[in-house]
Amino acid sequence: MAERDSGWVSGGVLDAEDARLATAALAAPGTGPIQARTGIRPTAGNPGLVRATSTPSGSVTVEPFQAVIQGTRFSAAGAYLATLDTVKTINVLADPPHATNPRRDFIVAVQSDAQYGDQATKLEIRRVLGTPGNPPTDPALPADHVKLAVITVPAGATSITTSNILDLRSYTTAAGGVLPVANRGARPSPAYPGQVVYVQDIATTEISDGAAWYPAARGGLAIYGPSDDGWPVSTSISTPVKTVINRTTAAAVPYPRRLLVTGHTMITYAAHNGRYDLAIEYTGASAPAAIVVIQPGASDGYNSATVSGIINQPANTPLTIDLTLRRAGGTGAVSTGQSGAYTSTNVLAIPV
Repeated sequence: MAERDSGWVSGGVLDAEDARLATAALAAPGTGPIQARTGIRPTAGNPGLVRATSTPSGSVTVEPFQAVIQGTRFSAAGAYLATLDTVKTINVLADPPHATNPRRDFIVAVQSDAQYGDQATKLEIRRVLGTPGNPPTDPALPADHVKLAVITVPAGATSITTSNILDLRSYTTAAGGVLPVANRGARPSPAYPGQVVYVQDIATTEISDGAAWYPAARGGLAIYGPSDDGWPVSTSISTPVKTVINRTTAAAVPYPRRLLVTGHTMITYAAHNGRYDLAIEYTGASAPAAIVVIQPGASDGYNSATVSGIINQPANTPLTIDLTLRRAGGTGAVSTGQSGAYTSTNVLAIPV
C-alpha cells in the first residue's frame, strides 16, 4: 500500500524500511520526495577523510564518520544511518601494482542488506579495485554507497602518498541545514526554494529559489541614494571652510557592512586660479574617506569630478555620509551645480 507505517507509533507494525523512511525524514532531501541526500555528516575535524600513513606504506587510513546512505534498490528503501566509530586501515597494495600502467582504486562506504539479496546486512569500508591501463579504467561501484576517495596507484608503486589520494567526500545535513559542497558543480540538483549551501572552494554561501542559485546576501545588499531630504544644495564656495553639498544616510542594521560610496558634482566658475577639494566624509570620521582635486581653468567655464571611497559601517550604527567641497588654494569662487541634477551620492552596502 502507498501509506507506510509511521515511525515510533504505539501498536504499529514497524519494519526496517518504515524505520529508515521515518528517520530519513529528518535528513536533507535527495532527488525525490521520499529520498534523503547521501553524504557524510559534517563535524569538526575531518570525518571520513582518507589519509596516507604518516610513515609511507601501501596502506591508507579512514577517519571515523557518520553518514546517510540513501537506499537505491527500491523506491521506498529509505536511508541508512551509517557509522565508522574508529580509524580504519586499508591495504591498497594488497593487489600489487601493474608493472607499466597506473590504476585507480576507490574507497567507499557500502551498506549491504540481506532484504535486497545481499549475503549479509552490514556497513563495510571497502576498496574497489580499478583496472590498470593508459588511461586506467574505473571500476563499477556497488549499490548503496558513499564515495570517500579515489587512489591513483602508479605503475610499480611501493607506497601510497598524499599526492595519490583525491578526496571525493560529499556531505549531508539535517533537513533545513546549511549544506557544505566542494564547489558550485556539487550543489544539489534539483534544489528546493530556500535551500542554503556553503561553497567551500570559493568560501561563499548561496541560496536557491528552486530554479537558480544566488548569493545568500542577495536580500542583504542595500543601495542608498538619492540623497536625504533637502539635499543636495546649490551654493557658492570661496573659502577654505568645508561646505557640505550633499548628504546621504545609511540606516543602522544589526550586522556590520562595507559601504562603497561614490560622489559626483559639477562646478561653474569665473576666471581664477583656485583649486578645490571634493571629499567623502562620514559621522565620526577624523579624515575624509576619499578626496579628489578639482582644478578650474583660467577662463569662465565648468568642471566636474567624481570621488569614491570605502567605509566600514559597524552593526547597529547609522552613518551620515557627506559630500564636501572646499577651496584648497588660489583665489576666486565656484558654484556647485543645480540641486539634484549635477550633484549626487550613491552608496552600495554589502554585509561582511
